[in-house]
Amino acid sequence: MTTPTADTGVMDLSETSLLYLAARDAHEDVVKAILASATMSNDLLNKAEASNGWTPLFIACINGHLPIVRLLLEAGAERRLCDLAGWTEKEHAVFRGHMKVAELLAAAEFGEYEKPLSSVTLRAGIVRPGDSLRCTLKKEIKAASRLEAPETIPSFCRLPRDCSHIFVTLGPSNTRSHLKFVDLDRQRCDLSNDAELGVMIESGGIKSISGYSIKLPILDDMINKPLHFTTTEDLENLRLVFQVFFTSSVHDSAMQIIGTGVILLRNLHVGFAHNRGSLMRDFTVPILENGSMTYIGTVTTSILLVTPFLPHCPNLPRPSPGFWEPGSTQVVGHRGFGANSTARTNLQLGENTVQSFLTAYRLGASCVEFDVQLTKDYVPVIFHDFLVMETGGDVPLHMLTFDQFMHLSHSQVPKRGPKKRSHSLSAYNDRSHELLERMKYTEEGLQNSIKGNLRGYSIQELSSTLEQLLTELPESIAFNVEIKYPMLWEAEDRGMEPYAMELNFYVDTILSMIFRLCGNRNITLSSFSPEICILLAYKQETFPILFISKAGTVPVGDIRAGSLKGAIDFAQAWGLAGIVVLSDPFVMCPRLLTYAKDSGLVVGSYGNFGTYGNLTDEPECAVIQAEAGLDAIMTNKVRLISEALSKTVRAG
Repeated sequence: MTTPTADTGVMDLSETSLLYLAARDAHEDVVKAILASATMSNDLLNKAEASNGWTPLFIACINGHLPIVRLLLEAGAERRLCDLAGWTEKEHAVFRGHMKVAELLAAAEFGEYEKPLSSVTLRAGIVRPGDSLRCTLKKEIKAASRLEAPETIPSFCRLPRDCSHIFVTLGPSNTRSHLKFVDLDRQRCDLSNDAELGVMIESGGIKSISGYSIKLPILDDMINKPLHFTTTEDLENLRLVFQVFFTSSVHDSAMQIIGTGVILLRNLHVGFAHNRGSLMRDFTVPILENGSMTYIGTVTTSILLVTPFLPHCPNLPRPSPGFWEPGSTQVVGHRGFGANSTARTNLQLGENTVQSFLTAYRLGASCVEFDVQLTKDYVPVIFHDFLVMETGGDVPLHMLTFDQFMHLSHSQVPKRGPKKRSHSLSAYNDRSHELLERMKYTEEGLQNSIKGNLRGYSIQELSSTLEQLLTELPESIAFNVEIKYPMLWEAEDRGMEPYAMELNFYVDTILSMIFRLCGNRNITLSSFSPEICILLAYKQETFPILFISKAGTVPVGDIRAGSLKGAIDFAQAWGLAGIVVLSDPFVMCPRLLTYAKDSGLVVGSYGNFGTYGNLTDEPECAVIQAEAGLDAIMTNKVRLISEALSKTVRAG
């Protein structure tokens, strides 16, 4: 342990300081002791290591160590330095999803880092006293060089499409799980002796698909590097086999198998009703020693099965170009004219309704975005939330039939009578009051976050179906179809049971209707679920796919959804068209937007509905992103943002 009298200037062989190492490894007590040392100096506080040019503050920001970042800032660490690649410490933090760290850095630029983080505005990082928001951004973009272009990540080949794909990822996909990739008894398996893990697919007693061999121990993140198998056989007849073996010449043979574990693919959905499946995709397989059948360890893996999609329509639609256009920022109506909100600051037409979509289009939206889910009897309906609180309980939508769902929608229509107005905005008409009372003890009701899917909060039409939108809205209105499907961590956070409709059946049902009724409409597909995006990519190539991410602004249970970096890496690896992320990262660090575009991706943003309000509904924030090259902005205030962007274009 370092003491205040110790020599804090000691360096390792690479001239890396003790303070840097302590900040990197999150040793808060050591950092405190070093900073309190009599030998501490500004030179040591800001000394950068040689390989990347990272100071102790840089590495603490990169690794998301918030308490250490605060200590270094209080000690006077220099901010807004650039590393050897031209990145600032705040850009590193935002890129990796450490938004609390980025907020602290933004506040520190005004000497306010001792205040609660909730008092910090996201724009603090680019505003200077006396500067307007827009002028400051222009100066930053012009003065700063572009961030170094990212490496191109090779994407998976999506062909052939007439077979099934099996993706096996070593290690858990759920970041809330602390299971090891491979956990073996070291007394029985000495990993220093050239140990490897073999993974193969077998049918019957014969190996039918070529396998993989991975050197142990596994040190790399495998989330975007799954083992990929293709087959035309029935998945029910296949098994996934794991073998631990040695290849060292000190053994009797070239390959000595130590232990084996097996997963039967037909057991992945055992115990669920027809067309239902588990949200749990991580499986821990026991490894048994060859011969003695003694337990010697485990392998944890995530498995995704993709079956072929065969559209039942006479003529396949022509490929859709996507709703974006090079060199301009497209305005997309979020759930039509805008998402419902408890705030009554403006007229609300009711999200995800026909009238809302038509209004958004007439007010300047080039595209409308909406959410699609399946009812219990497989009808694609337009609805955002996973839980239908209008039932009076936290009931998942997939547990309601279409008739039950529409009955709840009809129940929102006020009673008609000589003294009743059919479009009354009063929150106290009989039915809306009854509905509010019914929802009082739902999850959102207890949190006082009922957003107003009912009259009294909005002029609410009946709920829509996907078929209705495809057939009734003009083909000139482009669609961004967000396919909603709960991830395991989302189900856990909402208290839902960890099962839903089987993933392939769910996607195929929605795709079938889109293929059958899309006509010449410009359609883009999107989802928050990485698995949904992968299935869409392997089942069809007619419609482009966007991955949606909250980019680290809220805790999630999937590394692919936890940061801007995770979103970019995932979209690149799977050959998606682009990403749509919360606007916070791009408003805080506009150069990250150009970095994402340099990755070869279409980039869109949507608003933050948390502490900071909806940034895509603020004209200045929309202009910031547009000037940095944003392709699309999803907003609840279509006219306001359209006019702001038009003025920017006219101003040149």
